[in-house]
Amino acid sequence: MRRTKNLFIFLFLSYAAIAQQQQAGLSDNDYLLRYKKAVQFYADQKYTEAREILLPLTNKKYDNSISPYAHYYYALSAFKLNKFYDARTILKQLLERFPDWRKIEDATFLYANVAFAENKPEEALQYLDRITSKAWRQEIENMEYVYLSKIKELSRLKQLYQKSPDNLVLAQLIVDHIQNSKNATKDDLELSDQLTNQFNLGGNSDKKSSKKQKKEDDNAINVAVMLPFRLFEFDPNRTNRANQYIYDLYAGMKLAQEKLASEQISVNLYAFDIERDVKHANDVVNNRAFDKVDLIIGPLYPEVNKVANNFVKSNDAIQIHPLSNNLQLVSNDKNAFLASPSYEIQAAKAIEYIVNEKSVRTVTIYYGNTRKDSTFAYIYRDRAMEKGLNVLAIKKYINSDDIDTKRKPDHIFIAGSEQTLGPKIISALDKKRIAAPIIAASAAFDFEGSSLNIFNRDLYLIQLDYMDRDKEEVKNFRSAYINSQSIAPSYYGYWGYDMLLFYGRMLKSGRNKFRSNLDSIEYTQGYTLDGFDYTNRSNENKIVPIIKYQDGRFIEVAR
Repeated sequence: MRRTKNLFIFLFLSYAAIAQQQQAGLSDNDYLLRYKKAVQFYADQKYTEAREILLPLTNKKYDNSISPYAHYYYALSAFKLNKFYDARTILKQLLERFPDWRKIEDATFLYANVAFAENKPEEALQYLDRITSKAWRQEIENMEYVYLSKIKELSRLKQLYQKSPDNLVLAQLIVDHIQNSKNATKDDLELSDQLTNQFNLGGNSDKKSSKKQKKEDDNAINVAVMLPFRLFEFDPNRTNRANQYIYDLYAGMKLAQEKLASEQISVNLYAFDIERDVKHANDVVNNRAFDKVDLIIGPLYPEVNKVANNFVKSNDAIQIHPLSNNLQLVSNDKNAFLASPSYEIQAAKAIEYIVNEKSVRTVTIYYGNTRKDSTFAYIYRDRAMEKGLNVLAIKKYINSDDIDTKRKPDHIFIAGSEQTLGPKIISALDKKRIAAPIIAASAAFDFEGSSLNIFNRDLYLIQLDYMDRDKEEVKNFRSAYINSQSIAPSYYGYWGYDMLLFYGRMLKSGRNKFRSNLDSIEYTQGYTLDGFDYTNRSNENKIVPIIKYQDGRFIEVAR
């Protein structure tokens, strides 16, 4: 099954994948069981345990189709533990023993990463040159920038360039170094001019060419996608990775990039694998090429968010938080935005709806085990009180004993992120004969596994991922996504598409028009989901879909 270009996935390995052992050793079944156990250790970030199990599986007496995967996972585990020599040794064995392995370029890329980490850039560049697939070019250039930009000596960059004279990244770094130097020699300036012309870098030697290049750059919107792709984490025994949603988001963005191009809006989309490593994030944003970025999507974690946000403030760029509902991320920050509504706006919209529809005056609130659940619950309480409602109780729900039967509310709010919470509370309410309108976070319900009877009541759900599958935009996107990815899109594919499409359109006339474009109207047409509303100087999307099960289907009753 083909997935997003530049991103790679190992296929599911079944028992049939193991060939007959040629030498004495573990049985096919034992080999597979140990391999699976090691992969699970790796997935749980127990890299030492994974290495201990995988090392015997790399013995030369094993020559089955899983053996190269065992080598690869051993190298990954060693890399995670900074055991670079061990990783490089086993990767060499993998490359020598299984040169025709279908994932040989993955192993080659990892080898180059290990070599860079060992401060062996010549060897790293040699191995990267072996990768011929165009799908790897962006990832290769990203890796080269991250490591080679750490080299501060011009002489060292020149040495590397002499051995890799076709390397664009080295050429750009050399030109940048010379142009930023106050003591550049005549020979250095001539080299800068030569590389600028050879690689069409838009350097100062040709002002006309540079001006033309700058104009082209100014007309394009440069978008940095700083998300945790985790390129080296795989589990071939699962159909989906834990962070599959990141890949789906990006696949949707790629299709939005094509759609924007058809609207004469040019977007350069750059993906950066950013998780929690602050040093790596700093290396990315401090690269001179990053200065051209207009829009950052991400990151997801607070440690690296500070790095991205500092860049945004210093360069008057735009930052979008694609998945967060935390209003604190954008408070007092004119250039940072939530793509989704905060808990505050969700609560306000839900209360406004239930008050208008049911004329309620009291509420009881139940919430689940997570911090997000309690946060949402107490925000709902605060907004309810601001609206003049009487909050009878707010409780963490553990069992039916938590249901308050003495004071029956006009309505009930459920904040939960576990799919079993909603049905449990409704069952307890039914047993205690408490009938009141319920408004709840949709995450508290299992739409696939639950009986529809659970929804066939006075129940209203806040469902941010609501989708009207009859919409023309949904049908068209689904078809385009399947053609591109050979699989139906998840919600995140639609969301990635809508986000880039919207913010690209808002930036069409430049950053200085971005705010006025947001304030002009609600944008609810032309998107697969419900659209975007940033009117009245809002820094969060105020669209909050509220749905109800009616006449055999879920319908949107408010947003």
